[in-house]
Amino acid sequence: MINVFNIEKFATHDGPGIRTTVFLKGCSLHCPWCANPESWSSKPTLLYDQRKCVSCKACVASCTQKAITFDQNWQWDSTQCLRCRACTQSCLTRALRFAGETMAVDDVVKEIMKDKEYFDNSNGGITVSGGEPFLQADALTELLKECKMQGLHTAVETTGNVPMSEIEKALPYIDLFLYDVKHLDVNKLLEVTGGRSEYIFNNLEMLAQRDPAKVIIRVPVIPGFNANHEVLCQIIDYAKKLNVPEVNLLPYHSLGKNKWEQMNRDYIYKDLKMMEKSELREYVEYGECQGVKVKLGG
Repeated sequence: MINVFNIEKFATHDGPGIRTTVFLKGCSLHCPWCANPESWSSKPTLLYDQRKCVSCKACVASCTQKAITFDQNWQWDSTQCLRCRACTQSCLTRALRFAGETMAVDDVVKEIMKDKEYFDNSNGGITVSGGEPFLQADALTELLKECKMQGLHTAVETTGNVPMSEIEKALPYIDLFLYDVKHLDVNKLLEVTGGRSEYIFNNLEMLAQRDPAKVIIRVPVIPGFNANHEVLCQIIDYAKKLNVPEVNLLPYHSLGKNKWEQMNRDYIYKDLKMMEKSELREYVEYGECQGVKVKLGG
């Protein structure tokens, strides 16, 4: 069994070709710009869309655990919730939904295989993302093994913030790593994201030693965190040092803002404008000088 919160079809920015991206629950980081904050918890997460709510309070009445309250504002106590989904079933306007469900690996593979023709025609495949996929290392390994048996190209997007022993379980079944590098300052990385450098950089270096061509470094470019010339050039230089041939710079976007609001969490970047790719074009030229291919976007 594997804990999934989304399966996205026809993804074109998560590896080569047309892909199906399977998003897994659970993350060991807490990046304040995260586009998928519902992935942090390994348990199903309840999202509330105020725009759809008519204040009928049927959700309150249906919750036997009194995990939902609705005085002036809607509130959900995740520690009391049984995830029975009675609240979502009682909501006629579909203002409530749970993100996350446990699925049989075979069922996930069947869903993926519906698009095999597209994979074959575009040299695409499956990408597993999250959250952090390696927090479900055993189930992830089973999924990837089944996909390889079906002849699919496999990619995993990872933060690397796990013991290498977890990555090694799935290593024989992974064709490509999309490896997040958010900052090279270990203190800032820990303070802002919770990332442990002894995992992140050691794992990346070990993967690059084995086969650097199977690694793409991905950098979410965040104003006020790493969106400055020195930091981005350092990351490109780091890729060169590791012989990793490609770096993807992912301009900041606010597409996860609504999810933060639906989880009753404060999104500290709510007033920040989205970045344009043109703001990062200088690093394409810098990468060429260093012998590293720099792409803007996935």
